[in-house]
Amino acid sequence: MSGTITLIAQTSETSSTNPVPSRQVTAEDIPALSELFFQAYDASSAAMSKDDAQKIIEGVFDGEFGPFLPDASPVIEDEDGKVIAAAIVLEQRKGDDLPKAPYLFELFTASSHRRRGLAEQLVREAMTKLYNQGYEEVSLRIAEDNSAALALYLTLDFNRWVPYNDDV
Repeated sequence: MSGTITLIAQTSETSSTNPVPSRQVTAEDIPALSELFFQAYDASSAAMSKDDAQKIIEGVFDGEFGPFLPDASPVIEDEDGKVIAAAIVLEQRKGDDLPKAPYLFELFTASSHRRRGLAEQLVREAMTKLYNQGYEEVSLRIAEDNSAALALYLTLDFNRWVPYNDDV
């Protein structure tokens, strides 16, 4: 079992055009996001059920984990209008051991659409939206042994965040 690490990056405005159209997430996306979330993590977490996934996504929209920023949370659909990738962003994740910055709560892509740059596109879009709203940083937490995610975030200039401790 591995631990988690917290990463943080400066937000910025990207000048590149998005190769795949995206749109802002809406409450109508909850069922599709829940299903996609469940499928994305099903192989690695036998403890999560479809109901658990639904409760988590509903909790995001209800502010259970921190204020939800739907305007900084893009989704990508396939040609049939099915959500295939999403980035879910909170204004700040609840908890004392995290930076006082917007938080990338989840980033997930349908397994059939991975390795196409969709996750990178969504993170860049979220960072641009946050930048345009006046936020200077964005943070996230990942499993320290998730090499694919770590590689993605390092290419996007995320760095390990260590909390400042006044007692040291």
